[in-house]
Amino acid sequence: MSESFGKHFIQKEIKSPKQIKEEKALKLAREIKELIDKPDKTKEDYLAIIQKSKELERLFSFIIGWKLEGKLTEENVLFEYQLETKVPIRAVNFSPEGDKIVIGSDDKIVRVISLIERDEGGNPKVLDEYPAGIDIRTVSFSPEGDKIVIGSDDKIVRVISLTERDEGGKPKVLDEYPVGRSVWMANFLPEGDKVIIACSDGTVRVISLTERDKKRKSTLLAKYPIRSWIRAGNFSPEGDKIVIASPGRMVQVISLTEKDKEGNPKVLNEYLAGISVRAVSFSPEGDKIVMGSRDGRVQVISLTEKDKEGNPKVLNEYLAGISVRAVSFSPEGDKIVIGCHNGMVQVLGPKENPF
Repeated sequence: MSESFGKHFIQKEIKSPKQIKEEKALKLAREIKELIDKPDKTKEDYLAIIQKSKELERLFSFIIGWKLEGKLTEENVLFEYQLETKVPIRAVNFSPEGDKIVIGSDDKIVRVISLIERDEGGNPKVLDEYPAGIDIRTVSFSPEGDKIVIGSDDKIVRVISLTERDEGGKPKVLDEYPVGRSVWMANFLPEGDKVIIACSDGTVRVISLTERDKKRKSTLLAKYPIRSWIRAGNFSPEGDKIVIASPGRMVQVISLTEKDKEGNPKVLNEYLAGISVRAVSFSPEGDKIVMGSRDGRVQVISLTEKDKEGNPKVLNEYLAGISVRAVSFSPEGDKIVIGCHNGMVQVLGPKENPF
């Protein structure tokens, strides 16, 4: 590992999910007070007070961390969204505040879906769409939730604004970075000014969103080879580790800042799955992973606990009934979202803690 790669994971102070939640709660409290203090309140004002009060209550009703053990059933399905096209979901992630998800699918469209609001037909409300025009492999929110990063088969990483529009009225493309390989993973680093990406050739790259080259494009800061080929994977919350599923059944957690005795990236943990793994992701604390498999099996695995055979402990299992292509934890760590081959998205969690 070169020093130029490792230095990008030295963390400055960043906002935790708890801090983000507290800031939003304070903003809501101020808005509620302004409405209450308004001398001539309308019906809309009273409805806004009720709505904002419910949002405030919801912010502090979440369980922090994953608390479930054993089999998950239909009772644990808290949310469902079905693509009309029924094409495979390739990527799915929560917003930083946990009230939205972003999905990328084989219909080549990125969608931002509300977990709370409904449209006129009573279905989950689509808040935004971006026609990517190419098969999407990965999509994630920025730490502030105002941008998304998209990786696709056209070998380009794009950063898209959710607050700005281009001349055609579509979400504005803020950055494009040509990688030269299909992009399998792309996450913002916690500060929000860099993106870490992994490609089909097993190379990890860090690019800057603030430093520009002569063509005014994002600058490559560092490059690091991991392995020759990756079927599925994701980065840790800090970006200093990667979890990958190989073409076989092996899932490994690999350090991006440490080497083993042979000088290779250090394997921190590994788990032999029962069948081919198609999606895998870290918990916010980095102490668990969630995996989705070809046979529709979803498992939450502990990276700190062992079973009787000395293997990483399986905490939960859920049978989706069809191949699972995308998985992710909520920012609070108490829920998981899965995307399936038939275009179905489900959020799983404790039945006593719905949205």
